[in-house]
Amino acid sequence: MSVQLERQASSQASFFYNARRQLFQSVPPIPPAIDLVGKTALVTGSNVGLGLECARHFLKLRSRRLIMAVRSLQKGEAAAIGLRAEFPDAKIEVWQLDMESFRSVQAFAARCEQELDRLHVAVLNAALGKLKFERTGERCHRETTIQVNYLSTALLAILLIPKMKPSVSSPEPGRLTIITSDASLGVKLDDTHEGGLIDSVDRPEKFEGFQQYARSKLLITMFGARLAQAVDPDDVIINCCNPGAVRGTAFLHNVDSWFVKLVFTIFFSILGRTAVDGARVYVHSCLVLGKESHGSYTDWFVRAWPVMMYGDLGRQFIGKLWNETMEELSFAGVSGILNG
Repeated sequence: MSVQLERQASSQASFFYNARRQLFQSVPPIPPAIDLVGKTALVTGSNVGLGLECARHFLKLRSRRLIMAVRSLQKGEAAAIGLRAEFPDAKIEVWQLDMESFRSVQAFAARCEQELDRLHVAVLNAALGKLKFERTGERCHRETTIQVNYLSTALLAILLIPKMKPSVSSPEPGRLTIITSDASLGVKLDDTHEGGLIDSVDRPEKFEGFQQYARSKLLITMFGARLAQAVDPDDVIINCCNPGAVRGTAFLHNVDSWFVKLVFTIFFSILGRTAVDGARVYVHSCLVLGKESHGSYTDWFVRAWPVMMYGDLGRQFIGKLWNETMEELSFAGVSGILNG
């Protein structure tokens, strides 16, 4: 539906629109009919903040099996102890997933294939924001924010799709929600760089920490919209969820500037939702919204895409990004997975 909301894109991208929703509109409760009885759910980055609260929401909805995908097994197990005490009947597992590493993403997806009968629900929440330009240490050596928030998230989404498709015993479509941000709403990309779109956001001389985070979230929203065109919503419903500003999360854990921390702390204290409410936005997007949200930008209803995604230029950017991403991830056979 987001594709049909171009006239609303500019107004919904404004600070005042989003501030008004933060201050005066409450996240609605989850309808009583929604549950995860007998289902397996996955949340990445689920040892802290919104990911942890999303995991807790899924357990309250009686998920049979919860996979907590985390970079640090020690921190993941520490978080799982509390959840296991709160939900003693649930099967809660902590699996390692380092989003800075393509190899780790592939190994994680292979484990899902081997150990899960079916994956019904996945929320790809893991993300970071760096204030300094750093590159990852393997394969493409991409800037870390782009690697984690975009490339590894895109790879994981594709690799999980076969395990999320309906089966004879579980005929309903899978639910895949990719977490984005309202920081992406007004971002513009550079279409003049010779190396392509991904290269244009991987340049030390153009790096600025928060802007890079916003770019990465625009890229993953563009990718999610295009991925939905390649996947039947009767198989897997795919959307990109924006929880809005949320206080009490690990968003600032990579920030070493006291001034930046102070500014964001004040901002979140005024406008931020609680982590519980922010995670409930996740649940709405993932479980309450239906096929109408396929390929869309959502919170607890379908919203307009970021302004950059509309018009002829937007379509060109989405197509170009898709082609570059398929090429970048070709080592994992992603085209074959989607064609299959």
